Parts: sequence; C-alpha cells; structure tokens
Amino acid sequence: MHSKFQARRISKQRIEFLRKSGRMKDAIVLDSFSGFLIVEPVGSDLGEGDVLDATEADFELNTAWCLTTRSRLNEARKRLGLEREAPSEAIALEV
Repeated sequence: MHSKFQARRISKQRIEFLRKSGRMKDAIVLDSFSGFLIVEPVGSDLGEGDVLDATEADFELNTAWCLTTRSRLNEARKRLGLEREAPSEAIALEV
C-alpha cells in the first residue's frame, strides 16, 4: 500500500511563504539537525527537495535528528506509513 504522504526538504523561507498563504493545513514541518523537513500530501508540491524514499524518511524522522515532540514526530511517521518510534528507556549501568 502506498502512503498518501511524502517527506521532502524545505527551506525556512518557503515555510514562511506557505504559512502566510494558508497552504500548510495538511502538512507537518519538522526541524532537524540537517534542516527542515515537511511531510506533505502527495502531489501538493509544498516542499522543495527530492522526495525521500522510505529508508531515508525512516532515518531522518528519528528523535536523534528531529528537534520536535515525540507525538508530532510519530504523527509524521504514521502519515508516511512508518512504524512509531518506541519510547526511549533509560538504561542503568552498574559500576
């Protein structure tokens, strides 16, 4: 089954333009260490870069790279048909 959403890179200027024009209602913007990502409906042409394939999206949409809440990140992953990110568990080491 193909997802109705896709992930792409997007610039800060493009984000501001889309917000002002009111075209962001079905999209999720994520801030990551490598720049901004947008999860958008297929064919909406909101983002600027190439569409990330499933492997790239799974890697990029990770709490290690995205500076957003886990719930927002998991919603973006869900829209792309990716598994939810598991809650991190603290590991106690005995010395």
